[in-house]
Amino acid sequence: MKKNFRFGMIAKIALVLFFYISSVAIMGLLAYKDLVNIGEKTETLELAYNIHNNILESRRFEKNYFLYGSEDSLHDTIAMIQNTSETSDAILHHDDVLAIAPKLKELGASMGMYTERIRALLALKKSDAEQYNQAAGEIRQYGKKISEMSEEIVNDEKKFIHAKITQLREQVVIWSSVAIVIGIVLSLLTVNFVFKPLAAVKRITRDIAQGRFRRIEVINSNDEIQEVTEACNIMVHELERRQAQLIQAEKLSSLGTLTAGVAHQLNNPLNNISTSCQIVIDEFDRGDTALFKRMLNNIEQETLRARDVVKSLLEFARSQGSASPLRQASLADVARKAALLAKSQVPSEISVVISIPDDLELVMDPQRIQEVFINMIINAAQAIERQGEIVIAATVDAATQEAVIEIRDTGHGILAENLTKVFDPFFTTKPEGHGTGLGLPVVYGIIQQHHGNITVQSAPGRGTSFFIRLPCPGGNKQ
Repeated sequence: MKKNFRFGMIAKIALVLFFYISSVAIMGLLAYKDLVNIGEKTETLELAYNIHNNILESRRFEKNYFLYGSEDSLHDTIAMIQNTSETSDAILHHDDVLAIAPKLKELGASMGMYTERIRALLALKKSDAEQYNQAAGEIRQYGKKISEMSEEIVNDEKKFIHAKITQLREQVVIWSSVAIVIGIVLSLLTVNFVFKPLAAVKRITRDIAQGRFRRIEVINSNDEIQEVTEACNIMVHELERRQAQLIQAEKLSSLGTLTAGVAHQLNNPLNNISTSCQIVIDEFDRGDTALFKRMLNNIEQETLRARDVVKSLLEFARSQGSASPLRQASLADVARKAALLAKSQVPSEISVVISIPDDLELVMDPQRIQEVFINMIINAAQAIERQGEIVIAATVDAATQEAVIEIRDTGHGILAENLTKVFDPFFTTKPEGHGTGLGLPVVYGIIQQHHGNITVQSAPGRGTSFFIRLPCPGGNKQ
């Protein structure tokens, strides 16, 4: 079985650094080579200056001879030219492929001719005026020639060095620009392949902390980033599954509590039905039709009352399996059914007021939203010590196209330090054995599943208000 090759993050970062360092090193080596070349050319220029200065000095000795007739000046000229020839040979020996090499060789030949003419002049007698004047003219001619050639060599070297410096300056600008561009490209690649996926992981962890579970798009990078994103997606899937189990467990607990309460709610209509039947039996012989009709109507009303309670309980229990599909339903109807089921958990001195427009309909899972209302009503009732009121109101925010549901109570309120914890699983301020701490987290999860949000406002002694915002596309009803 072939094992997939994985090019890890460390290898990628090392490759990026190697590429960048190699690029900078190549630039540095090329620049260093140019600097060395310029240094060598500077030394050559110094030697060329020496050649030119020596030739000018030899010409000065030459002029001294013609002015004063001292043969020592010509000997000094020959010595100076020989010294200059040695310098020229040294340059050629060091690098015979120089651009000025042909000119140096030509200069050497001309200096040789210049020296020969001086020696010839020394061998002549001044009495032979014609030959003497001819030799003197040739010496001046070759002297001028080697002066011009040495000056040209110096100028050529100066131009070459200036050109090299200009080239090096341009190369520095180009290489610096290339280094900056490479740095930017590598930074963008690093951001795209490293920091961008890490930012996605950071966002998903923040969303998970807030109860919003969503998958990350996996980038097929075949490295640790891909493994992390895949692990995050597995975690999201597992958290969704666990949240569903949490909701199921809380709902089973709520169902058990409501079932016990429904038994009490059914007791009153059953007692009334039993009493009405007993009266009909006792008065049957009298034939009081009006009484019988009134008792039968009472029996029918109590039966319908019991049916509504049982129906609400069955609808609530029906969603114990998978979640129901979202459908459009009346928010007021869902709230009233929730209040009916939670009635047994609300003391008689606490009133439940529902102020929701009958025509306000939302796309939702009615059973889940009913569970939200039941949990909120029971929580609110437990927060009210004696008399009080629980109000469920709703309006539509046309600007955001959301239904704004407020559930407020006149209870003892919540401490400021606990406001950020109320939606945390298993957090409760109730005495031990009186709460699981799962009610509000389940509510939070259900609201998130409906793409809404829930917030809380409270102060000790001033009651508590929960605000739920649910999508209401096209909502313009108030």
